[in-house]
This record gives sequence, C-alpha cells and structure tokens, in this order.
Amino acid sequence: MPNTKATGVAYSDPEFESVTVTGAIAAASVTATGALNGTMLDLNAPVIKTASFTLGDTENFVVCNGAGSITVTFPSAAVSTGRIVWIKTIAAQTVVSASSNVKPIGTNTAGTAILAGTAGANAMLVCDGTDWVTMTS
Repeated sequence: MPNTKATGVAYSDPEFESVTVTGAIAAASVTATGALNGTMLDLNAPVIKTASFTLGDTENFVVCNGAGSITVTFPSAAVSTGRIVWIKTIAAQTVVSASSNVKPIGTNTAGTAILAGTAGANAMLVCDGTDWVTMTS
C-alpha cells in the first residue's frame, strides 16, 4: 500500500513506495533518484486534418492531408506556455496560422507561415506564452 505522507522540500524517506501527484506542479523543482515511471508529456495519438481547423486541447501531433492551404487556429498562447505541437503534411499544401503568431526558424518576428507546400514538410512548435516558436522544420 502506498505511503501517503506529505512531501516537502528535500524530503527523503526510503520507505516510500510511490508518490502520486494530482494536478499541476507549479513553480517547483522535482528531483528523482532511481527509477522514474510514467510519462513526462501528456501526448496523444496523431490526428488527421483535411481542412482548416482549431487545434484541440488534446492534439499534439497533427497530420495535414487536404487540398490547397490549411489554416490552423491555435489556442491562446497565454494559457499554452510550454505546449509542444508537431505538424506535418503528406500532401503538397501550405499550412498557415489564422493569426500572425508563429515565429519561424531564423527570426524572432511572428508571421503566419508554418509549412511550405511540400509533401512531407513538418515542424515542431513550442508556445512561449506569446507566440508559437518553430524549433525544427
């Protein structure tokens, strides 16, 4: 049976079998010694989009497969800080943002372009609290 003692800063108890955290850990540091089980990111299976869309709360991997340009409406950056999204195309189509809130590689100036019209193009974007920053493409 798991121990349910409260933990604090630099707390150490070799009798702990497990610690369960419910909710977010904000403004804290967690150090684990030994095995750490579970996931570090809450990721879901890829979704396929064939037309313009609003990025859902549980969508981290997006595959675009439509005709022509696809427009993405991102959630508010103010509540998405640190969120990571991967977008790729499997058709020769452009992918753009509905707002000028995407910073491409090589500049800190936000625009709308996400992916060029090339089949297989992909990008990883991370929200910085203001914009979506392209980290790889």
